[in-house]
Amino acid sequence: MKIVPEKASTIASDFDFLNLVLFIASAFFTVAIVGVMLYFAFRYRRRSNEDLDKTPRIYGNHILEIIWTAIPTVVVIFIAWWGIVLREKMFAVDSDHITVFVNSWKWAWEFRYETGKKSSGKDAVLVVPVNKPVKLILTSKDVIHSLFIPAVRVKQDAVPGSYKYMTFTPTRIGEYPIFCTEYCGTQHSTMMAKLRVVSQEEFDVWVNYVETDEGPSAELGKKLYSELGCNACHSLDGSRLVGPSFKGLYGSERELSDGSIVVADDAYILESIQYPLKKLVAGYPPAMPAYSLKDEEYLGLLSFIKEVTFGKDQGEELVSILLDEDKVPEDDALLQPEQRGARLVQQKGCVACHSLDGSQLVGPSFKGAWGSTREFTDDSTGKVDEEYVRESIYEPNKRIVKGYLPAMPSYQGQLSEEQINDIIEFLKSLK
Repeated sequence: MKIVPEKASTIASDFDFLNLVLFIASAFFTVAIVGVMLYFAFRYRRRSNEDLDKTPRIYGNHILEIIWTAIPTVVVIFIAWWGIVLREKMFAVDSDHITVFVNSWKWAWEFRYETGKKSSGKDAVLVVPVNKPVKLILTSKDVIHSLFIPAVRVKQDAVPGSYKYMTFTPTRIGEYPIFCTEYCGTQHSTMMAKLRVVSQEEFDVWVNYVETDEGPSAELGKKLYSELGCNACHSLDGSRLVGPSFKGLYGSERELSDGSIVVADDAYILESIQYPLKKLVAGYPPAMPAYSLKDEEYLGLLSFIKEVTFGKDQGEELVSILLDEDKVPEDDALLQPEQRGARLVQQKGCVACHSLDGSQLVGPSFKGAWGSTREFTDDSTGKVDEEYVRESIYEPNKRIVKGYLPAMPSYQGQLSEEQINDIIEFLKSLK
């Protein structure tokens, strides 16, 4: 008999170990405290009428009191710290994730992908590739629901009018049950779905087979951008109109009118479409109306904004800058250093976060970077030279450029010294 469900995610073992420690600690202290209590009750029980004398006066023991106060305090602080570390790990978003929009209502789930593919109803299936980070964006149409996948040890509430997220990386191919763990009415117990973990190849085939007349989500979003009049207030080239530009929007930090800072992630953008005055960007008027759209339309606009931010074909454009595709030899040894560097930054996905035209994406633009001076979040400055580039590749979070998020992974052990030199030559060519 299984005491806990099988482990099917990278974080499952961490949670199981914490639960085991808490169980052992609870059992130990329960036996110790109750055991001592029972021993004292038996040892000092009333034995005869001769025991009617008054209880002797007890003055206490300060050392004992300090011990039984200090030890539990240290234990609970350690457990709290451990829980915080695991929570941060659970909500960390990998840059190489897939996004699934999750909607809920009495009594069913709907899973919708950026390609337009969806699965909903009583037979809803959340299909994800194995060993690939997954980000779920959750909301609800009616009451509060809560999506729980025991095998991956994650749970998150789905709240009407709000967007929350959770992440996990599945590690085992198979099917696992999904439950609603927030009482939501008479058929709460039947509100179930399945998590199906498949190979990357099988997922690619499944998610791209879309039986819909609406086209890809980003194309639908582009169409809505004009039809809904978004283009009257939000530019695509970075210029300032009535509202903030969509260029460089996704993943950037936004200062709100109340002085707080938010990250323009999936939840923020979806919330801003429905409740535009809830988090108003500083320097802009409260002019945007609220929109009530279909689920696929929300997702389409979100995909379109991502496409505007990251560029649909920026990786292909990169090669065309320095490489003539019809004449490029396959052998890297026959290329110039800056050409090999161009190929590397495409292969490693650098262009998804670093533009080539000076526009702001998730990370600083490569254009004009070489030799420039950067201001970091600790208010220090530094020049973009060979030492800085190597440090940024190996330890990208050591010095974060002001205005950007610590989103870049480390490439320690993934690039040779020669490859780094090629990337440096490529950066030099982009002045």
